[in-house]
Amino acid sequence: MFGRALVVVLALSTTPSWQRTDSQHFEIHYLPALAGDLDRVTLSAERAYDLISRRLNFTFGKKVPLIMFSPAGTLTRDQVVTYAVSDEVAPQHPHRSRLVLPLREDERQLDPLITHELTHLLVGEIIVPEAPGDGLVPRWVHEGLANYMAGVWTADDERVMRGVVAAGTVPALSQLAGRGDVANPRLHDALGRVAFDYIESRWGAAGIRQFIDALIVPRVDRTYDAVFELTPAQFDAAFREYANRRFRD
Repeated sequence: MFGRALVVVLALSTTPSWQRTDSQHFEIHYLPALAGDLDRVTLSAERAYDLISRRLNFTFGKKVPLIMFSPAGTLTRDQVVTYAVSDEVAPQHPHRSRLVLPLREDERQLDPLITHELTHLLVGEIIVPEAPGDGLVPRWVHEGLANYMAGVWTADDERVMRGVVAAGTVPALSQLAGRGDVANPRLHDALGRVAFDYIESRWGAAGIRQFIDALIVPRVDRTYDAVFELTPAQFDAAFREYANRRFRD
């Protein structure tokens, strides 16, 4: 019995302890091994916050917990997530969204990654404040807006859009529902990215924020008339025309 207890104590003593530092808009949690990455993560996170809050005219009511970790580190992702949802990071009631950030070798991906994930938190905070979940908002809205804010556009996205335009099968956005059960998530993501390009080109950044606000109920099918003064069918037709002009060979 004594030997088994000693093993447990030794194992606990070797578990690295989380550290915390605060920036203007974030509570940053990290393990000592990542102290050297703290400055670049803080600067990137604050840049993302400034970009999103300025373009969407929104700020969080409290600092955002940001938990940074290395996928190649000593803790598994499950262990990191367990810490991230613990009361050590933020009390669970009321719920506070938090950002769990894997640090990868490609430093160029840091700004887009933080911007993408922070956009998800922001949209969730607008639609379902202080509660978990996404408010049943369609995947094309969540992922499309996050990619739009991060400036993410890939060669695969280009191929997907050119393919549906060439085939004459650009879907009706107003009919796309669901988040995790869609048949072709890449199509939804690419369509959403292009949709927010279109919304900004016609209604400006203010139109994007108004669109998000109109999803609060949620009431996706009524959003188009409330924000754009178009029926869902009219919006779908106008978006299809935009996509055809942009991606037709």
